[in-house]
Amino acid sequence: MTLLPGVHRFGVLGKPPLLLLHSSQSNSGQWRGLIQQLESQFDILAIDLLGYGKAPAAEDIEPEAFRFSDELPRVLEAMAAAQWQQPVTIVGHSYGGALALKIALEKPVAVQQLVVFEPVAFHVLEANEPARMEIEKIAAQMYQHDSEAATRAFVDYWNQPGYFDALPERIRAGMTMQAAKVTKDFAALMGEPHKLQDYRHVDMPVLVLQGKHTQESARCVAHHLLQVMPNATEITLECGHMGPVTHAQLVNPEIVTFVTQAHEVVV
Repeated sequence: MTLLPGVHRFGVLGKPPLLLLHSSQSNSGQWRGLIQQLESQFDILAIDLLGYGKAPAAEDIEPEAFRFSDELPRVLEAMAAAQWQQPVTIVGHSYGGALALKIALEKPVAVQQLVVFEPVAFHVLEANEPARMEIEKIAAQMYQHDSEAATRAFVDYWNQPGYFDALPERIRAGMTMQAAKVTKDFAALMGEPHKLQDYRHVDMPVLVLQGKHTQESARCVAHHLLQVMPNATEITLECGHMGPVTHAQLVNPEIVTFVTQAHEVVV
């Protein structure tokens, strides 16, 4: 098959299909260690979402108008090109986790099981919730003209104060170039039309992973979702929101255990 730009395939053809969706300000490379652990048991697509990695940008859409409905077609095209015949396992982190939830809810493809690490589906938060107001302040900062200041606010929020300035200049520059897409990601996360109660239809097995040292906005989203998804379990790990990147040694074993159990494969 001919892969779309930013779509990376690993593993063994004919094995159970596995889709990996990364967070904002990242790319499919964040799953490198997980891929190494699972590539002998799965047929894997790791996708760079629009504006990240080697994926095309979303320059023709105004930031406020961007929605998951703009992100999703390319993901579905990649899966169609892979010609998967079996139900798909999806793993998503943060923005990618919220997108994974949309796929699991709308079921444009059959989904066998789902793993989400802090899926930031901010649209399930009520307007007057402190967690919603907290994240709206961060989102508003992304609209300022100083893209470096906007990126600093975003990165430090999900990590810790001073984190962005401590990064090497090359990495800071690369992140700053992605500020416009981060703004669009926020628009998609907050503007998704599904309501909290809709997620009761996410009825396949779901593992919700959280970091113990995360932000209130992410914690509240996970709490709400766990109340309505009928077949969800939760594990909290000793890390923060960026756990799949900063603490892969804690996160990946939980993912591997969950996704392999359903297929009765030995890792």
